[in-house]
Amino acid sequence: MVEGGRTVETKNDVMAEICNLLSLEEYKTTVGSSVPRRFYSDVLDFFNLPDEGDATHAAKSIISAAGLDWKAEYDSSDSASGGGGTVTLAGLRAIRQSVVMLLDEQEAESSSNVFEGFDPAHESEWTLLKGQPIRRKMLHDRYGGVRQGGIAPSNRTKNIFLFTEINSNKQHGYEADHWIDDETFLYCGEGQAGNQSLTRYNYSILNHKNEGRSLRLFSPVSGEVTYLGELEIDDEHPYEWIKGFGRDGLLREVVMFRLKRVIRSAENSNISEISNTNFTFGSQYRLADELPRNVAQAELFTTDPNLLDRALQIHSLTQNMVAQWVLSHDLVPVSPSEETCDFDIAWKGTANPIVCEVKSISDSNERHQFRLGLGQVLEYAFHLEALPVLVVSRKPIASNLHKIAKKAGVLLLWPEIFSNYDPATLQPIEEGASN
Repeated sequence: MVEGGRTVETKNDVMAEICNLLSLEEYKTTVGSSVPRRFYSDVLDFFNLPDEGDATHAAKSIISAAGLDWKAEYDSSDSASGGGGTVTLAGLRAIRQSVVMLLDEQEAESSSNVFEGFDPAHESEWTLLKGQPIRRKMLHDRYGGVRQGGIAPSNRTKNIFLFTEINSNKQHGYEADHWIDDETFLYCGEGQAGNQSLTRYNYSILNHKNEGRSLRLFSPVSGEVTYLGELEIDDEHPYEWIKGFGRDGLLREVVMFRLKRVIRSAENSNISEISNTNFTFGSQYRLADELPRNVAQAELFTTDPNLLDRALQIHSLTQNMVAQWVLSHDLVPVSPSEETCDFDIAWKGTANPIVCEVKSISDSNERHQFRLGLGQVLEYAFHLEALPVLVVSRKPIASNLHKIAKKAGVLLLWPEIFSNYDPATLQPIEEGASN
């Protein structure tokens, strides 16, 4: 606002700056120059602070969290009007200062906590393997990066961490992240309300190649997360704009990034070095070849469908992720021997052997692949007297497949939900965890 030839900062200006810092909906003052109560709720939610009381109480909570003192001038209780429930412009400025301090604190915390036993001289080296679970806190202790939200650029390594959770996008105002084919992942940008923009963390994704940063995908968003592999922006079609609904329920513009898998031949190579001679129902695990292969159209009609599926890159990637998931729980994956049936991967659980069939699926073939895999793993489980698990390369579109599998006594999994289950028992790790 301009008064007397100079620009005067208003409450709306300060709120707009705070919302931009936190990628929130841009709020405006209401009648009487009051700040909407929802504005404070969104700021409190961002920093995981309790959301209690009126606007003044909420403002005090934000300022206190930053270690600052509340001053009488921050609300209008001592003004001539006596409006005790109204936070003043000075109060909003103090909230802006607090937000900056809290954000700086997040960044500082992510770089000051060093993972025990980790050599800082090698902090830029990436050692996690696809399918390996890790506590999110430990991930950031080791590699840096903000500890909340879906996009977490590291401030001390050349990584940007992306977190996806199949059941939580909508409740936070985001569109669903999903694989559209074996190689391409659509990932929703940041910003819970209002039109999203190619700024801040969204810009970091778009510009990651120029900055020499690697995109690392994890699922879920918090707790124990599973590393799903490296991605990179699609140079030819980096993003698309779609219509979506924000956390406030209002229609808006949302950016969906098109990200491609990055396959490095050295990844997961340690799996092939497993040394264990006590295989009772198989042999030492053989690393599946993750290099891409073009399958001739003629092979679709002349090749055993099971052998054809194993030749596909996505099948190998998924199978090796199963092996890494098993290894991370101090279990030993095995491959079939000449004396056993032709399963993909198996391991000895707490009480029973566990046998796993892996299937790559697409929108057009998921039911066919599911039926084929279900029959195979049930046969293998019968011969080995083992518990059966069917792993597919991504979440199926058909919502009833897990119910069908469960009724047949088979656990249906995909990489995004590995961390929900204990491979030693095939039981949920947390109460209520399910697919």
